[in-house]
Amino acid sequence: MKNPQTKHRVVCSFTDKEWTGRPDDGAGALFGKLSVVGLALCFLLMLLIPGLRDVSALVLFVATFATTFTALSILARSSRERAFLQGVTASVNEVLHELSVDSAAQLGADDLRLLLVTGKTRPLSVNGVAGLELKVIRNTSPKPSKHAKPIMKPITTTYVVLAATPPDYGVESFDRLLEAVTADPGASPRS
Repeated sequence: MKNPQTKHRVVCSFTDKEWTGRPDDGAGALFGKLSVVGLALCFLLMLLIPGLRDVSALVLFVATFATTFTALSILARSSRERAFLQGVTASVNEVLHELSVDSAAQLGADDLRLLLVTGKTRPLSVNGVAGLELKVIRNTSPKPSKHAKPIMKPITTTYVVLAATPPDYGVESFDRLLEAVTADPGASPRS
């Protein structure tokens, strides 16, 4: 008996520029850059404010400046990524609602984030028929060879897909489910 072949349908996709799951990534480098900017700004302010001419005041100003703007940057990125993840969750839930009227199949933003971070799959059933799962597939753009000068960082694309594997016993309702999952979203349904 041959193994059934899994069919995939992409629900949505995005790159690591849109959502990384790590809004604090690169915070140390940002803090360092902002420290240099804060130091330059403090030197300019020393001309106007004599109290900043003390070394402890200089250190306090630079540390406060860099910490404040690093925290604001991380909060802004976190907010943007949270809003993006909520939009992806809404898209996934729309597809899940089309396949199954069961509200238990709906995902929360935290559930989808867990799927994205861990890479695990979530089994789904449609009218009690198993064989459908929600999974995450990551694809990284090819890296340049060792001798080539890298022009940019490789881009990782994440796909949220529905994977349908037909059961061994081949139920007719599952065949219809498989057809619905693998059909072109723009095509009109058959009667």
